[in-house]
Amino acid sequence: MNIIVVGAGKIGFTLTQYLTREGHDLTVIDRNPERVTLVNTTLDAMTISGPVDIETLRLAGAESADLLIAATNSDEANIMCCMVGRKLGVKHTIARVRQQDHYDTVILLRDELGLSMTINPEHDAAGEISRVLRFPSAAKVEPFAKGQAELVEFRLGEDNPLCGLMLKNFHSRFDRGVLICAVRRGDQVHIPGGDFVLQAGDSVNVVGAPKHIHNFFRAMAIFKKSARDVMVVGGGMVGAYLSRQLLGMGIRVKIVEKDPDKCEWVKDLLPKAEVICADGSRPNVLEEEGLRETDALVAVTGSDEVNIILGAYARSAGVAKAIAKVNEDSLLPVAENLGLEEPVQPRYITAQQVLQYVRSMENASGSSGVEMLRRILDGKLEVLEFRAGVSSPCVGVSLRELPTRPDVLVAAIIRDGKCLIPGGSDEIWAGDSVLAVTTKRGMSRLEDILRG
Repeated sequence: MNIIVVGAGKIGFTLTQYLTREGHDLTVIDRNPERVTLVNTTLDAMTISGPVDIETLRLAGAESADLLIAATNSDEANIMCCMVGRKLGVKHTIARVRQQDHYDTVILLRDELGLSMTINPEHDAAGEISRVLRFPSAAKVEPFAKGQAELVEFRLGEDNPLCGLMLKNFHSRFDRGVLICAVRRGDQVHIPGGDFVLQAGDSVNVVGAPKHIHNFFRAMAIFKKSARDVMVVGGGMVGAYLSRQLLGMGIRVKIVEKDPDKCEWVKDLLPKAEVICADGSRPNVLEEEGLRETDALVAVTGSDEVNIILGAYARSAGVAKAIAKVNEDSLLPVAENLGLEEPVQPRYITAQQVLQYVRSMENASGSSGVEMLRRILDGKLEVLEFRAGVSSPCVGVSLRELPTRPDVLVAAIIRDGKCLIPGGSDEIWAGDSVLAVTTKRGMSRLEDILRG
C-alpha cells in the first residue's frame, strides 16, 4: 500500500517503523530537517522536508495514496491535512487528535470531516492503565471480541503454584476455561506446548472469558480486588484522560501536579477529583498525601526517569500496584530491574491500532479479516482476532485436522457470546471470532494461519 505519514515525531516515526516492516511504501513529510534525516538513515521510507501544503501533498503522491496519517503536534493541522488529502484523492485518512475538547468533537463529526480513524496516544494509554487497575493482579489486560475474551499477562513469583507445572497437567488442576498461550523467559518468547514447564520469573499470558480469568487468579491465591483509591502523579493529557475514566468507574482519584496552571485546568475539567498542587517527584510529598494508604500509584509525568523512580518507590512503600509511563525504549530494562511490570508506552499502543486498521484495509473480501491486533511480550508475538467467513477453508474442519502453521496457536473461539478454549475435536464455524497467537508478522486473514 502507498501510505503518507505527515509528522516524523515520536508517533510518526513509530508508525513509519511499524508500517515499513509490513512491506508498505511510505512517504514521510516533516518540516524539521533533523527528523527527516533520522527517517532517511534508519527506515526504508521516502522523505520530503518542508511545510505541509497542497503542493507538498501532491509531491508525496496524494492523488494515488491509499492512506494518509497526519501525526503532527497540532490537532488543527492534522484535521486540515486529512481534509485536503481526501480532496486530492487519498482513499483513507487518519488524524492524530490530542486535546480532549477537540477529540470529543472530532469523534462526533468524524464522518463529516472525512476521517477514517482518529488516534489519540494519551487517551489510548489511559484506557490501558484503567484496564490494569480494574485487575491489579495483572501486568496487562487486553480485551477481545467486545470484552467477551481477555488476554491477561502476569509474572510468576517464587511461591506461585504454577511454578514447576508441566502444561499438559494444567487443566487437571485449573479452570478449563483458561489457556496459557504465551510465555516470556528472559530474552526468549515461547508459544508453549504440553511439555513446557513453567518457572519463577516467567511472564505468562493467559486467555479466557473474564469470569474464568478471575476464577483462575483466585485459584492461584493471587487475586486482588480492583483499585478503589488511585494516586495519579502528573496532570497532563494522560493523567487527565485516566482520571476521567477512573472517576467514571467510581474510583477515588487524587492528582498530584506541580504546575499551578495545569492544576487549575484539571480542577475545572474534573471537579470530582482531588487535585494537589505540589511536586509529586518528591517522596515526602507523596507520603504526606497518603501514598501508603492508596491502592495504586500511576506516574505519568513528562519525565520517564521520574516515572520509573516514583513507581519503584511506591512498590517499596507497599503500594499494591505501581504503573509508570515510559516513552524511551532504552529505559525499559531499568524499569524492569526495579520491579515495574510492563511500563505503558503510548506510541506503541497507538501504532498497534493503526497497524490493525491497515491490515483490515488489505483484506479485500472483508469476510475473514483482522478485527483486532495486539503485540505482546516486547512485540515478539502477535495476538489477532479474526472473523470467520462462510467461505473460509478453516470453517467446518476439526482443529486436529486443520493444517495450521507451526508458529500459530488457535487460542480461543468466541461463539454466541461465549469464549471457548478449543481442543483438537473442536471446529471453527462461520461467524466465530477466532483468537490466534503467532510469531509470524503480516497476517491479515484467518486463512493465514494455514500452512502454505
